[in-house]
Amino acid sequence: MAVNFQQLRSFHAVASDRSVTRAANRLAMTQPTLSKQIKDLEARYQVQLFSGSRPPLTLTSAGEALFERTRDLFQTSADIEALLGDTPPEEGGLLRIGTDSPPYAADLVAAYAREAPNLDFKVTIGNARDTNHLLMNASVDIAIVCEPIGHNDYTYRPYYEDRLVAIAAADAPEAKGSTFDLSALSRRVLLTREPRSRTRLAMERLLEAHEVSPFRAMEVHTREMIRETVARDLGVSFMFARECPPDARIKVMELDVEPALISVSGYIACRTERRRHPAIRRALELAEILQTS
Repeated sequence: MAVNFQQLRSFHAVASDRSVTRAANRLAMTQPTLSKQIKDLEARYQVQLFSGSRPPLTLTSAGEALFERTRDLFQTSADIEALLGDTPPEEGGLLRIGTDSPPYAADLVAAYAREAPNLDFKVTIGNARDTNHLLMNASVDIAIVCEPIGHNDYTYRPYYEDRLVAIAAADAPEAKGSTFDLSALSRRVLLTREPRSRTRLAMERLLEAHEVSPFRAMEVHTREMIRETVARDLGVSFMFARECPPDARIKVMELDVEPALISVSGYIACRTERRRHPAIRRALELAEILQTS
């Protein structure tokens, strides 16, 4: 009895994502269709592959054994596709990039465009959590993100290091020196990003470690809005250094604190099964070159 390749692909997607919803989005299938593929596979071989119905799904022992083999199967399939079926990046195509760090995405696109001028790019910007979801749902080909998913189904390469800095209006009292005094927050409004933002998380870690509370906090969300409200002296804020373009209205100040509290590492990531795709493989290589240059 020959195996049904589509059923195996459906199983592999659900096993990789531990979620029918996520796998269906990635495969561009409806959830009922994907669920039926799994049930038909289980019925055909009289075996249970998953236990439970809520994500993250758990594989049974039979499911684990099958997953080991489908990983090899679809990795070989991806290798063959990369060898025979994919357009080299210099000949064109589209590379979809998700990022929570626009400057680093721009660095990669600029370097890539110089050597592959026929390749098109689509860049989607979000916070770290949203960017990871885009990669998990296969809505992007690669992700540039500071908080990788941490799963064997995803391949990561270190890409950048950055640090938190303080920003204030150029004529604000706090802007006289090159270093920001955290105690100034007790008399100032602190402008913050949304709760899931990596900038907000790093800022909260810093303030908690130094037992500092602002006079008042105001949630402003986007980098652009943070810069504009700071420039109008509505408060002070924190950003990562590469996200602070030159602006005569704003003073950027270093933080005299433990480096570990304000440092962030960024990564470039892709789904492991697609790491040999020519355009994705070259993106990983370029990120390594940019990191060491």
